[in-house]
Amino acid sequence: MSNQFGSISSQSAILKNWYQGPIVSQFNSEVPFYKECEKGKEKFSGLQVIRPLRVIRNPGIGAGTDGGQLPAIGRQTSVQAVISAKFNWLRFGITAGLMKASQNDRGAFINGVTYEMESGLDDLKNDIERQLFWDGTGTLATLSANAVATNVITCTGRTSTEDGSKYLSPGMVIDIYTSAGVLVASSLTISAVSGTTTATVTLDSNVTASSTDIVVRSGAYGVEVSGLRYVLDGATSSIYSVNRATYPVFQGNVTNNSGAQLNLNAMKTAYNAMRQKGAGKLSVVYCDFDSERFYEKLLIADKRYVGKSVVGDGTFAQKGENYLEYGGCAVIPDKDCTTDFYFIDARHYKKYVLSELEWADESGSLMIPQTSSDQFEQRLRLFFDFFCEKPSAEARLSNYISP
Repeated sequence: MSNQFGSISSQSAILKNWYQGPIVSQFNSEVPFYKECEKGKEKFSGLQVIRPLRVIRNPGIGAGTDGGQLPAIGRQTSVQAVISAKFNWLRFGITAGLMKASQNDRGAFINGVTYEMESGLDDLKNDIERQLFWDGTGTLATLSANAVATNVITCTGRTSTEDGSKYLSPGMVIDIYTSAGVLVASSLTISAVSGTTTATVTLDSNVTASSTDIVVRSGAYGVEVSGLRYVLDGATSSIYSVNRATYPVFQGNVTNNSGAQLNLNAMKTAYNAMRQKGAGKLSVVYCDFDSERFYEKLLIADKRYVGKSVVGDGTFAQKGENYLEYGGCAVIPDKDCTTDFYFIDARHYKKYVLSELEWADESGSLMIPQTSSDQFEQRLRLFFDFFCEKPSAEARLSNYISP
């Protein structure tokens, strides 16, 4: 008779599983710009915020001769900027069964309600960070090809340098709009996403759409936060109800590098525009990670000079972290930033808050019971908008490639 040794496989019934916590998130959840916006927040109530702006100087000035004609009488011209709250929510639901099953360490890695609350709060902050770097339209991706009665579409990013899969994930409910804002299809659920630069997206139903149509979260078109791209879009349309064509002093500064290699002269041109037009004082530079790498390549030849990096002081930059330096300020890469450099004067940014992060508890509890089942909803609110009171003191450098 052959020997019979006990092994892991043969005696697996006596072995326990070793469960090692805590849960490890696989996402980058850094939101530096969101944290910075917290410092400029102001609470308000009522319909909206009205902010007066001086947009034309008094023209009643001029030189002349002794005893000659005086300049015509002039006056100041002011307008009112209108800032309305943008409404963002987080919702999740949980059954009574899961609440009981996850109530202690013996039964779960983490309490089911706590897990959804903490992770959901992280998700909402990250989505707001995305909005803060865009223009309020809600664009997540752009269709790269026509789709005819099919449940599979292909998408690139919001810009030509952004991955199509960056903001798309299974389970997300989306709408598709034309670039002009006409609804093409609504309430489509993403069932699968594959690919990176060009993403192949599988939907739960067929759709007919065109190349250059945009993908947004369902119901979010045109109602997201007025982010940096809203202010610094290089256009002359109205923002915050102020017509920038009529009052060009309210235009932001956008330097287009025309697809050429990034260089220090282009960066200085953008920086000087904010200094010259709006007397901007640089607080921080935001960029994406590729742009940070491009900038670092420009500094290699000058590495003998002092001041290549700065240490975070807990203001814009995380305390103790090292960042590249420009104009004496930190250059902070952000996962949600487009391929641009944003030169920021923080004095001119406000976060007007109608409702700060708060859980809906009007019923006397954070848990909102459902009427026909033993299930509960929790709902987190954040009602605010981002306002730049002096776009001429800010700048964006765009459209460049690696040096």
